[in-house]
Amino acid sequence: MRELESVELPKIEDFYDLNYEKGEIRLRGVKGRAFVLSTQAWAAFRVALSNGFKEEASFFVFQMGYSVGMSYVEQIRKLQGEPKKRLKILLSIAKSYGWGPFSIDGDADNATELIVVAKNCPFCHGRPLSESPVCHFLTGFVNGLIDRLYDGQHKASETKCTRMGGTTCEITITEMPAENQGRMGTEANEHVGEAILGEGSAYSDGRS
Repeated sequence: MRELESVELPKIEDFYDLNYEKGEIRLRGVKGRAFVLSTQAWAAFRVALSNGFKEEASFFVFQMGYSVGMSYVEQIRKLQGEPKKRLKILLSIAKSYGWGPFSIDGDADNATELIVVAKNCPFCHGRPLSESPVCHFLTGFVNGLIDRLYDGQHKASETKCTRMGGTTCEITITEMPAENQGRMGTEANEHVGEAILGEGSAYSDGRS
């Protein structure tokens, strides 16, 4: 397993402009605001979704993550370099947001088969042990990053999860055959913010 190449990052306050009088957190380098969500609040959100949407909740959360992943790529469009380099930068940024450290294994040059490993994952933090993986948002996030960076469609599956008793969460990415990549995925890549986003991706919660 290869650790991410060292990327020198500024201190966390260099990512944000904090205005306590206005109650605003402004992102530096990109337009827009940010807000802080605790893992306890995220857990309450998950529970509410599960109660309201039952079996569809996990896919709904996956789609949320997918759109966020694609939006991350849009935020660094001005950066030059191969997808592999930009993927490492994006995962380093996610680490700075409190998402835990990441490592990459597999074909990072073409993303035909790739494993993204997350340590100290906040998305399953505090959850009880489970027989199946539960990091649906993180799975969608990684899937969105890969689809957008490598300009194709991929199947994402969380194959290991700390809530299953492991020490890491692992997202396995597999490139979908060209004949299975439909027009929906292309439109989703062109219209990141639209409701169609992510319909061309293939999601697995690791149980199939």
